[in-house]
Amino acid sequence: MLLLSFAVQAQGGRYAGAFLELGIGARGMAMGEAYVAVANDGSAFYWNPAGASTMIRSEVSGMYASLFKGLVRHFHVGFSRPLYGGAAVSINWIRLTVPDIPLYDSALLSNPNSSYDTRVAEAGDDPYGFWTQYALTAAPLDFSDNNEDALFFTLAKSLKFDLDFGWQYFVIPITIPVGFNVKLIRQSLFENKGSGIGFDAGGMIKFGIDDLLDDSRLGKFSFGVALKDIANTKITWNTDSRHADEIKRSWNLGFAYLQPITRISGQLLLAYSFRTKYETIHNFGLEYLYYNRLAIRFGLSDQKFTAGIGLHVSLFQIDYAFRSHELGGTHRINTAIQL
Repeated sequence: MLLLSFAVQAQGGRYAGAFLELGIGARGMAMGEAYVAVANDGSAFYWNPAGASTMIRSEVSGMYASLFKGLVRHFHVGFSRPLYGGAAVSINWIRLTVPDIPLYDSALLSNPNSSYDTRVAEAGDDPYGFWTQYALTAAPLDFSDNNEDALFFTLAKSLKFDLDFGWQYFVIPITIPVGFNVKLIRQSLFENKGSGIGFDAGGMIKFGIDDLLDDSRLGKFSFGVALKDIANTKITWNTDSRHADEIKRSWNLGFAYLQPITRISGQLLLAYSFRTKYETIHNFGLEYLYYNRLAIRFGLSDQKFTAGIGLHVSLFQIDYAFRSHELGGTHRINTAIQL
């Protein structure tokens, strides 16, 4: 019994706030989630809050996904605005909902000897009808949605300086964005509700390989790090025991290299990142952008294939991402308006 109790507690802690690990932004998802060193759009708050300060224009963005063959709905809407002096602010809302969960009144719910087999016994495996009284065959008493929400407030700032090595013409411009999140989390299922407050922080180092080696044919390099749930975010429920789930702290590190391809008016972005939480997960991403209009993306996230496309027309950006999964491939559509 003690071993079983420890196992249940460990699993409960492992999946606390799991909806925040599903990813935001079709561009980052299509690039295999290798986005911690890229993060320069409306989804920056999620991957690396420091990236919000690298945005040039204000942006309103949103995402919708129907996951796992329609069982789960995933939403995001947000607004990001650059400020004077290299600063930026952002506010974003994430919601995951599982609709129409039935509530039954059955002796099965209070019978310690029941199991999944009792729910299917009425199909013919119980000729004497012993378990019939426990089968969930009656109409449900009620339905409820499982709603999980997170509201993010982001503040970011880019620090810029020239690194002078003392030699003539050898000055490297360096940008160091830093950022911080405050997130309010709320979950509800039937009459039970849980809430908590969490904190994230991130930083980047960005410089040009072309400046370092004095070769205009080379591109730009970026290193990124993000620390999520700095204080092990706790979600406390309104149960009699005041049970609290804990979202464990996680490290996200990565780098990206942007190579211009001037002959065909394009650029190639290569990215890699890894995340450490319960285990280490590696992410690889590739994006080819043609004439700053059409993007093609591929990636690997935890050995799962991802792909997508993006189209930028005037003030509008539309992105699509696909990610393979054991429960069925997932599709995401992201739209943004740059103001």
